[in-house]
Amino acid sequence: MKTKYQGAGPLPGLLARTAGGRPAGSDARRESANGPGISATASRAGLAVSAPRLLVRQLPALGVILVFAVLLRDRVADLDFGHIRSALVTVGPGQWIAGAALTAISFWSLGRYDVVVHRLVGRDTDPRRAARTGMTAIAIGQTVGLGAITGTFVRWRMLPGLGLIDATRISIIVSFSFLSAWVVVTAAAVIMLGAALPHARLAAALVIAVAFMLVVLSVWRPGALARLTLPPLKAMALILIFTTIDTVAASAVLWAMLPEGLSIPFPTLLTAYLLALGAGLVLTTPGGVGPFEVALLALLPDAPAEPLLAAVLAYRAVYYAAPAVIGALLLARPPTRPPLPEVARADLNRVDPNHLPLKIEAALDTAPRAEAALLRHGRFHLLSNLRNWPAALVARSGQSLILLGDPLARDSGEEVLAGLTDRAALTLAVPVVYKCGARFATRARRAGWQVLPIAREGWVDPRVFSDAGADRRNLRRKLRKAEGAGLVLTTIYPGDPAPLPLSDMEDLADRWRAARGGERGFSMGVWDPGTLRHALIILAHDAHGRLRGFVTCHMNRHEATLDLMRQDDGAPDGMTYRLVDAAIRAAGDAGLARFSLASVPFGVAPGELSLFRYLRRQLDNATGAEGLRQFKTAFGPRWETLYLAAPNRLSLVLGAVDIVREITRQEKRPTPGHQRP
Repeated sequence: MKTKYQGAGPLPGLLARTAGGRPAGSDARRESANGPGISATASRAGLAVSAPRLLVRQLPALGVILVFAVLLRDRVADLDFGHIRSALVTVGPGQWIAGAALTAISFWSLGRYDVVVHRLVGRDTDPRRAARTGMTAIAIGQTVGLGAITGTFVRWRMLPGLGLIDATRISIIVSFSFLSAWVVVTAAAVIMLGAALPHARLAAALVIAVAFMLVVLSVWRPGALARLTLPPLKAMALILIFTTIDTVAASAVLWAMLPEGLSIPFPTLLTAYLLALGAGLVLTTPGGVGPFEVALLALLPDAPAEPLLAAVLAYRAVYYAAPAVIGALLLARPPTRPPLPEVARADLNRVDPNHLPLKIEAALDTAPRAEAALLRHGRFHLLSNLRNWPAALVARSGQSLILLGDPLARDSGEEVLAGLTDRAALTLAVPVVYKCGARFATRARRAGWQVLPIAREGWVDPRVFSDAGADRRNLRRKLRKAEGAGLVLTTIYPGDPAPLPLSDMEDLADRWRAARGGERGFSMGVWDPGTLRHALIILAHDAHGRLRGFVTCHMNRHEATLDLMRQDDGAPDGMTYRLVDAAIRAAGDAGLARFSLASVPFGVAPGELSLFRYLRRQLDNATGAEGLRQFKTAFGPRWETLYLAAPNRLSLVLGAVDIVREITRQEKRPTPGHQRP
């Protein structure tokens, strides 16, 4: 049958990226045969698993087959092979044509697995090329065996722009995707149609419950589950749909091949086929030969053995032999090079924050918002326009492709919005814009998007800033307290060769992080020494030369934006106010017209959906929004509303959930290798 029979390994945390299986092992299935263990080993070490190890892995499955064989020993011993041949002759031309048509439908859906997985891994491979390659890999893998390894090399050969590691990755994901979806489809069939197995419906109900839980976790992963990686709902749905089409069409091929005198209701055959397919998945025999037949005989006890096996032979001829011949012919053809844009776009969003190209540095330096420097922290990628020029910062999270802030170039809103929508479609995500200004939000609204106020950003003009005025009375009081503590402030501009007390800053940042349970990350700054050479830094030492606190600011030619505020335990009252005041004045000395105190969550608004109110409260609690509002209000800033935008209300909800999860989860402490010099 298909590589499905070739053996299934354990499901990794990729579920999503899902798996495959079927009687003879469709790509996924066929590949799932060998499971991730073999292909992963091959990709990492280039070595095949030893024969003894393979045998040990299959002992449980062999035991199951042995039990079936013992139970069916009388039926097998009484087989009349002449009767099988005579029954096979009764399969008419119309049945062969129907079987071929159903096989084509099944393989069409198998090819779509590759299209989905290429999008999941971020490749812009032409859908027709991806589907053709996937069908060829499955057709050959289910017949030759070792589906994951065979599929890897078929994909590697037929897609010259695809590296061996990526080909291995895609083969494994396709296999797991099919296997995961097959489990759900089989469970649904058992619940709706029944099965001649004890407690089958109970086991199927448990499977459906687990699947539903994974769907929920794909959207909402609280607490420790926040770092769990699951595929987006769109990918899950597509894999499930294609697996249903595939398995139903494949079982219909077998049903169409039933010889004269043998009548089995299709629902009964479908359930038996799906369960027999599972029997084939646990072994690595090519096409699942043996386990599939034994399981089918056991699951259809009322069907005469000889006509049923005759139908299986016809099924194998039309579903395995014919596709294998066609696949071999396609594989023998010289591979065609993909269009250059396809390869270029596949890596378009990946940047190394350690070594940004000059054009990216130029885009960050001229961006309307200095917060674009978050690209250097490594969490965001670049969305480029058709001219291959940096256009916006994007990050993939859960169901969403999130664009942060405004475009990197003014007057490019429509182009960036269209590019974000296209990129999201390619990665099976929903496009979301987070913390954009009113101008970009208006363009999104004109394009039919839903827009929601999400945050307020306070800013001042540093060239004319002073602590005078009734609205800055609290600021003056805090500054007087800090001045009385005898603090010595040091200002370091971006690119300044002055040495930084990195060890003291690191210790202070560690203590600050430990006292607060970690750092938030995503659109909020995290301690990363590698980014300091691009930052405006204000240091505060006491009279004994001990570092008591510091602030850092993103800075470009248009503005400076407050980033980190770190202070020691027991720091003098008002010290942070004085540090920020010094940063504002330093920005004014540099001739900047705007200093942003960064944004705070908008707060709970009356009349909103209860889910949005809940998410806003989560964000407020996680970021200490109330305290931040009071702190920033002391500087008497002007307030600007920032918005969340998405194509529809559902996308808006999914995007809000993903953003809240990203901000509220604790960032892992940077490793020494991440602390760039």
